[in-house]
Amino acid sequence: MYHARFVGEGERIRRQRLREHLLMVARLAADFAREARPGDGEFIRAARRAGLAHDLGKYRDAFQQRLHDAEAGRPAAAAPHAVFGAGALGTAAWDQALAVLGHHAGLHAASDFMNKVRPEDVDMGRELLLRARADGLRLAGREVPASSPGATDRLALELRERMLFSCLVDADRSDCMRFETGALPTGPALAAQALLDSLLAHISQKAGECPPGTVKDCRAAVLDACLASASLPGRLLTLAVPTGGGKTLSGMAFALRRAALRAGEVRRVIVVVPYLSIIEQNAAEYRAALGADAVLEHHSGDFACLRTVRRAHDPHAFSENEGDEAYVIASEDEDAHLGNDDGARTLARENWDAPVIVTTSVRFFETIFSNRPSDLRRLHNIARSVVVLDEVQTLPRHLLTPLLSIMEGLARDWGVHFVFSTATQPAFERPASAPSEDGRWEPGSLVPIVPPDLHERLVRDLRRVAEPVWPQKGETWSVARQAEAVLAEPRALCILNTKRQVRELYEQLRERVDGWLVHLSTRMCAAHRLTVIRRIKEHLRTTDEPCRVVSSQLVEAGVDLSFPAVLRALGPLDAIVQAAGRCDRDGLLTAALGAPAGRLTVFEPEDGASPYPGPTSITRAMLGREGMSLHSSAVMRRYFNELYQGDLDGPGIQGLRLKLDFPAVSEAFALIDDRTRSVLVPHGEGADIIARLARGEPPTRELMRLAGRHQVGLYPHEFRTAEGLGTIYPLDDAGRLWACRVSCYDPELGLDLRPPDAEEHIF
Repeated sequence: MYHARFVGEGERIRRQRLREHLLMVARLAADFAREARPGDGEFIRAARRAGLAHDLGKYRDAFQQRLHDAEAGRPAAAAPHAVFGAGALGTAAWDQALAVLGHHAGLHAASDFMNKVRPEDVDMGRELLLRARADGLRLAGREVPASSPGATDRLALELRERMLFSCLVDADRSDCMRFETGALPTGPALAAQALLDSLLAHISQKAGECPPGTVKDCRAAVLDACLASASLPGRLLTLAVPTGGGKTLSGMAFALRRAALRAGEVRRVIVVVPYLSIIEQNAAEYRAALGADAVLEHHSGDFACLRTVRRAHDPHAFSENEGDEAYVIASEDEDAHLGNDDGARTLARENWDAPVIVTTSVRFFETIFSNRPSDLRRLHNIARSVVVLDEVQTLPRHLLTPLLSIMEGLARDWGVHFVFSTATQPAFERPASAPSEDGRWEPGSLVPIVPPDLHERLVRDLRRVAEPVWPQKGETWSVARQAEAVLAEPRALCILNTKRQVRELYEQLRERVDGWLVHLSTRMCAAHRLTVIRRIKEHLRTTDEPCRVVSSQLVEAGVDLSFPAVLRALGPLDAIVQAAGRCDRDGLLTAALGAPAGRLTVFEPEDGASPYPGPTSITRAMLGREGMSLHSSAVMRRYFNELYQGDLDGPGIQGLRLKLDFPAVSEAFALIDDRTRSVLVPHGEGADIIARLARGEPPTRELMRLAGRHQVGLYPHEFRTAEGLGTIYPLDDAGRLWACRVSCYDPELGLDLRPPDAEEHIF
């Protein structure tokens, strides 16, 4: 008898029969394919055959001997298996063979298939087919004809291969969990109407707590428009509402109403936000409205393994992720070395089988563009969803063409409804004058959820900020002048472009300010920042005392702060609009004055430092033009059209997609600069986490997820400086986990690159 794996030890060993595993994976893969693309018999059959063949190599004597050795506690020799299943399928079923070949190591390039699968591997695959048949297993019917790699729409073919791979990988991992736990947890179905009723009740309660006035009326109008527009045709929709108009909850209402109207078509709602600083705030809001069991929060801040590793040998559990195949831990999804986890919630987090998902842009688009099994296993559950992309103006210019292309493909071929939510709608549709190589969509591709007349009214009625004070040509502000401007306002928010600028201004103000002075930057861990932001909100709401906040850009999108005066270093125009959204956000000053009362001052820092020099230059060039206004849709459209001139696919991802070069696409795609290394910091629970790891406690999955809120990212040169100063130290011999010393984490500034206090205890 042939086996796929075992769990337990001694008399408690349980073995899974290989035939059972292959049949179950084939069934699950076909089910996932059917859910992702109903009615596509070819795709469903391809998924089933890939499932039947994926572990065919485990019929080899070498693999079975490996199992026996592992059971006995002896060193187990490597026994790769995926290549033989791929060889058995052959190039006639290249799409299935490619999925099988990479179901542990990652999706390979189509052009590399013949280098990976040698003629002798094909011969062995055919021999193992005979063993499988003798074991009572048959690959049903004739080989499914695969679409040719030379097909006309290669981008659609590339996305189809990703979906096929996703169905196979998720089926394989799910059956592994089924065998180990005795059950296959499945997420609840999307009860769209019930969730919508709950959401509307929550919105009604919040509206009752909001004072009568323009802001309340506008939010009600936005909600009504979202509910009324849910039946609109098309799958590319835009929700353009000025800041403070209630997009967060109204956008969810649109998604749930659309799902209720299309029962059986829409399977889940996925909310994608750009920043970790707002995901917990939004997820908490959704949980309060929809119930904790309906909402799954999954984001890139989960503290995962920092390096590529192989699975550590465990004599008491044997899984398919063994042998020569690389076992890449790029996220928390395949981290067997981190220990066990709770079943149902773990599986839901790994494959997004939940009614409502709240995730980050990084996590969402890595799920699509990655070649890693841990990322791509979720992709099939994006199909037939409503995806609300919040603050969509933050999508990076140099990746715009591949991002728009993949979203168009998901909408056209995989039933995904995209809602682009923003206060500053970017120009995703190219103007008539644009050159043919412009990668944006044709005019008319986007369907507006808010009618034009209502949008004009919202822009007018939600205007709570007077026209900004713009910098004069050649005028720059020193740190001292910035400090004077902040000190002139009892309550002010000053937003700067870099952490260094924030630190310098804070230090300048520290000894001179009366009242509460707050520093906010990413040198503070997420848990620290969220605590401070909650304190700021409470302070502004319940007292009349002074409050001055010096912050990086992390407060600009989705953070509900309301100051009478905001100062903003010159930067991208859309960022300045977002900064204005923190100015009299609640509208109380404007209502009392009867005119926009928020005051926004834009200044040019003397050092000129900005992480976005290109967009900042466009803003600077627009300052002297006639009609320049923060509140003009035409000005914002002109800004984005200028921003989107030139190459919108810097890494050449579309060309790599056309070549079906999945590893190269994965390597080239980086939504954010991910060169930072994570360091655990001793803030709040972080101190206990560090102490537990220092004592040798295994870094379990849940412990690492908790640690994700207590980490700070350092760029390579910062990391080297911190290591040299003794600011940080390793928690393990491999140097994968690092921590900040207690004396080097300032309660106001966060991680401080300096030597530790001499008396500090060294672990």
